[in-house]
Amino acid sequence: MNRYVFYNFILVSFINLMLFVPHILIQARYNGAVASIPVGIVIGTILVYMYTSAMARFPGKGLPEILKQHCPKWLVVISMYSFAMMWWMGTSIVVIAYAMVINRFFNPDANTIVILVMLILACGYAATRSTLSVIFVIEIGLIVNAPIIIFILFKAVRSPQLNWDAIRVVANYVTHMPTLTSVAAASFIFTGYINLSIFNRLFSPNFRFKFRWIYPVFGSVILLITFFVPIGFHGTEGVNQYIYIWSVTADSMLMQYGFIERVLFLFLIVFLNLTLIYTMAGWHQAMEFIKSCFKNYKPEIDSPKTPASNYVIASIFAALTILYLVLTNEKMNVFITTYWLVLRMFVEALIVVWVFVLSRKGSKAA
Repeated sequence: MNRYVFYNFILVSFINLMLFVPHILIQARYNGAVASIPVGIVIGTILVYMYTSAMARFPGKGLPEILKQHCPKWLVVISMYSFAMMWWMGTSIVVIAYAMVINRFFNPDANTIVILVMLILACGYAATRSTLSVIFVIEIGLIVNAPIIIFILFKAVRSPQLNWDAIRVVANYVTHMPTLTSVAAASFIFTGYINLSIFNRLFSPNFRFKFRWIYPVFGSVILLITFFVPIGFHGTEGVNQYIYIWSVTADSMLMQYGFIERVLFLFLIVFLNLTLIYTMAGWHQAMEFIKSCFKNYKPEIDSPKTPASNYVIASIFAALTILYLVLTNEKMNVFITTYWLVLRMFVEALIVVWVFVLSRKGSKAA
């Protein structure tokens, strides 16, 4: 079962490419981004260890059940709705960004709203499935797509087009003080652990988190690659000209493997799958947070019949996502994402400390 924890971690680590994390860090490459990377790694590692240790003391329980057991109802309701909005916002930003990427790189004449509607129909339906079904979809999706992404990242690092001098120039700015936005962006790589807030329901009472050392190692490698490789391809100044920096970087790579020549097409297809999976998982968790506030709600990991409330909540998420696209543009989306990442870091730290304290109180009471 430890693999399911790792799957969520891998999923979020890879999806940082679509959440403007490399773009935000590259914008601050001379002003603290390099120093922010080790700070973000330390913060992310501490939060991973604290949350997994805390959730291990509540086997088979999600965050809503834990808070209901120890906190006043009004506080739980406010928290659940706030967390649901956080989860919805983070995943909707990604699916909107991908709709814009499809419009930009695949078919500039297509209507972005039409593309987004097609994406959220798939995500919304998948999100209404049971928690067990969702984790199985995550597993299948990563087994198929993760090797391809790792292969692309490996080819990028080994590419003769990579200019290591440009990377060394930027790395020398490590002495500049880290900034809040850069630390928040860097720490996002590790945020897959927070999905335990719902998926912890799947784990049996004798479950133990193992191989936790893999999380900081894997997260650090992915973070360093996603930040430094675009700089090596486009130069210290040229890298600043792009919003979807990894899409352009993938388009700069060639492979001599028959029908696969331009890496961009392979890259976009793989990240289409990951975007759908990430949005499905995020909407499902946000839906479970909202449902936990209903009267007589009982969490089920594999309900035989899909509740009507699932379709209603998913429809609301879909409508809000379309409205978000209509009211914003690419520049505003990057701006909102930057501040969402900062807010996310503080909210996650609050959740981790909160659950960690409750776990220690529970152990003392026992």
